[in-house]
Amino acid sequence: MPSNPIIISANDCSPFENQQGHGEAIQYFIAQKSTFNVFHLSDKSKQDDLDIAYFSYKDALWYAGRLIGEATFDFGEQTYKIIIKPRFGNVQLFRMLEEVFNVRLTDSKNTIQKKNDFQFLIKKLIAFLWLNLLSKANKHGIPRENVSKTYKGTTVRGRIDVRRTILPLKTEDKIVSRYREKEADTAIAKLLKKAYHILNAEYHLPQVKTTQNARNAIQQIISTKTSNTYFTELNYQNIRYREIYKSFKPVVDLSWDIVRKKSFGNMDDTKNSGMSFFLDMAEIWEIYLRSILKKRFAKTGWRLKKEKLKTYKTKDFARTLIPDIILEKDNDVMVWDAKYKRMEFDYYDYDRADFFQIHTYINYYHQSKNVIAGGLLYPLSKDFNIERQFKNKSETLFNQEATKTKYLIDGIDYTDLNEEKVKREELNFLSRIAELQIQ
Repeated sequence: MPSNPIIISANDCSPFENQQGHGEAIQYFIAQKSTFNVFHLSDKSKQDDLDIAYFSYKDALWYAGRLIGEATFDFGEQTYKIIIKPRFGNVQLFRMLEEVFNVRLTDSKNTIQKKNDFQFLIKKLIAFLWLNLLSKANKHGIPRENVSKTYKGTTVRGRIDVRRTILPLKTEDKIVSRYREKEADTAIAKLLKKAYHILNAEYHLPQVKTTQNARNAIQQIISTKTSNTYFTELNYQNIRYREIYKSFKPVVDLSWDIVRKKSFGNMDDTKNSGMSFFLDMAEIWEIYLRSILKKRFAKTGWRLKKEKLKTYKTKDFARTLIPDIILEKDNDVMVWDAKYKRMEFDYYDYDRADFFQIHTYINYYHQSKNVIAGGLLYPLSKDFNIERQFKNKSETLFNQEATKTKYLIDGIDYTDLNEEKVKREELNFLSRIAELQIQ
């Protein structure tokens, strides 16, 4: 790969720098979306609009989407490197990840801030995520399965295999018996071991602080005898989890991502330009909001629900509605959609599709519940102020007196960020949502 690739960089949801004359290269890269190495943090991954970039006809510019990361690729006779960073900086990203995984990333921050290579950040976050999921999963040791074994000797282990005993009994005075023994699940252990070696060699795993629980699991994985054969898509799809080991599914899924996408970077497999790593900021934003709202509202008896709403079940136009955040207490409900989009309170920031989507969710719950409030939650790119919020909140749905449901656009002020302000604005946001309970 040439030592001087053309750098095309941007913050997420923002226009690319140095894009003049490189529009065709960006368009080419977008067309290869199936090769993006996107790592997800939850089972609910929004795959509907994961374009890495889009063209805005409003100002004739290419904009980055919601993915952060980097990739190197060849187009024409030139090598390009696309870099997309979190638009609010690493402070906001780390705060969200700390909340989601209930850890402090101080050591990681100090190390990463000394690095200019953004790929280092993404790789290290993936290594951290893998260790965290492994630690949480390792409640009863790595998954084990019953394996049937054969024993030939003068004693019996398990049950005698009469057919296979006839000849050895005459010639060797030995009995063949069959017994069952618990061993590590071969497929799971093999996949976890392969992922561990890749993470160790390429994802800076040794630099990530490891819990005792994760170290115990790694020791079990390494000590398990597995073959060096290729791990296939069919092997992965055939993995089954006993109830006691279902907690391993997230780390197994992530391991498969790591193993499957080890060599993917260039769009042309005949050349090996580089590697691409991306995280979905919209997914992180949603999980983060769910976490802080759950903590805050659990104190007053509210519970966070995850629900798929089946509509028109017997019709050809049946659809499933999946609200991001549902808070419920007795017959009271609040319904929210997390939107990791640009919100500077300009006219074009208010997406028409998002508006109708959240109103559909609210109206669905109106059939059987008392919907106190609902709306869209954004990371705010302009200072929060009371006067503007008055224009972004309605005391009744559709601003009509038929219902008492409050509708609003709200979020967390992420302007001029530092660690102290992140936590302060987070508390301010939670207080505003809590006040909605007061009728």
